[in-house]
Order: sequence, then C-alpha cells, then structure tokens
Amino acid sequence: MSWLSGVIGGGLGAMIAGPFGAVIGAALGAGMGNTQGLPQGRTGGFNQSQQRQTIFFTAAFSMVGKLAKADGRVCPDEIAAIEKISKEALGLDDQTRAYAINVFTQAKDSPESFSDYARQFGSLFSQDQQLCSFMISFLFQVAMADGELHPQEESMLLEAKAAFRIPEALYQSLRSRYVGLHSSGVSLKKHYENLGVSSDTSSADIKKAYRQKAIEFHPDKIEGKGLPPEFIKFANDRLAEINESYDAIMSARK
Repeated sequence: MSWLSGVIGGGLGAMIAGPFGAVIGAALGAGMGNTQGLPQGRTGGFNQSQQRQTIFFTAAFSMVGKLAKADGRVCPDEIAAIEKISKEALGLDDQTRAYAINVFTQAKDSPESFSDYARQFGSLFSQDQQLCSFMISFLFQVAMADGELHPQEESMLLEAKAAFRIPEALYQSLRSRYVGLHSSGVSLKKHYENLGVSSDTSSADIKKAYRQKAIEFHPDKIEGKGLPPEFIKFANDRLAEINESYDAIMSARK
C-alpha cells in the first residue's frame, strides 16, 4: 500500500513523466473512493523502490487496457477477466483494485498506443530482464484469459518483446508455456521449457537451472527490485510452476 499512498498523496505521480504520468493523473482524476488516512499533498520522500513499484503497476494495467481493446472494443468477458485477475491472480484490496481499474479505463481510451506504453516501460526497465520477464508473463496471462491468443494481441506482445529487449528464446518459451497450457495441457516438453532446459540436459545441469530460477523468483528477492507487493502472489505462482516442472522431470527420469 505504501506506493499507492504516494500516488494518492500527489507527490509520486507528479514525479513521473510521459504516458504513465498522464495515466496516473487521469486515474486519480477519475476518483479513488475513500482516501481517509492517506497522506495528502506530499511532494517527496518516496524511495526508488516505491517509484519503480508505482511505474510497474501503472504500466501493467495501462498495457492491459490496450490489450483488452486489441480487437477494437472491450467486451464484457474481457472486463470479467480483468476483475478475476485483479482479485484472484493478484489478490488486490479494494482501493488498489479501484486504482487498477481506473488506470485500465483511462489507458484503453487514451490517445497513446500500446507501443507508447511498452516503449516507456522498456526505457525504464530493459536493464532488468527479470522484471521485463514478469511483465510480459503477466501480459500473456491476460491475453490468454479467454483461452485464445488473438492476432492483434500477439502483435502487441511482439511489440512488448522488442521494447523490453526480451530474447527470442525467452519469448518463445513464454508463448509455449501460456498458449500451450490452454491448448494441450502440460506435457513433459513444457516442463523442460519452463526450466529453460532441453530433454538431453543432464540431471545435474537441470538441478542447477532449477536452483537458479528458484532464486530468481523468490518473493523476497524480486520485491526489493521494484516488483509491487501485489504481484508477489503472481511470483509465488511462478515459483510453484518451477517446482512442479522440476519434480515432474525428475520423476520421469527415475
């Protein structure tokens, strides 16, 4: 909640330029409900982590707004999917959910394009590929909320890939994981891809890869890098997938 307190207080939003700063201003202008107890009119004192958390969260729902309108309109199913992701995948409280929905609403109808948001995010975070990986994973999850990756959605995801400087191999691995989960269940091949290894990788090297990914996606590690606390559940789910993939591979090799 600390980063949201800064946004509502007015200080942190004013420090962020470009499309995200505009979205923050518009989202706050749309009303945030009960802000009792939150600091008003603050102009400073926000640390770098809080700024990064604000930008990450705002960027996520700004790009989601554009994704949801990829086919020219936002249908009720897509609104329901955003609500579900907000509550179940991220576990947002009422106030944070209200901010997320305001960002989503303002961004989907803004003159800025998906590319504008992706480029600003990439300019700020492309040096941290772990956070970029989290973001594009989140976008994949949203795009696949209806069980299908539409051409317009994939076009936007490819724009994000370029803006975030995501390697082709990682993008294809994520695509295979998210699209494959909906089309054919989780095969052993998917588990190998989830760990970034192949079927001919030695068990010792698979164990090393597993340990490295487990460290990368440990919530304590990623929160300190600027991932909003609300996304920690998303990180925990990712860590659970990594554990599941390792166990499945090791069991198959016995």
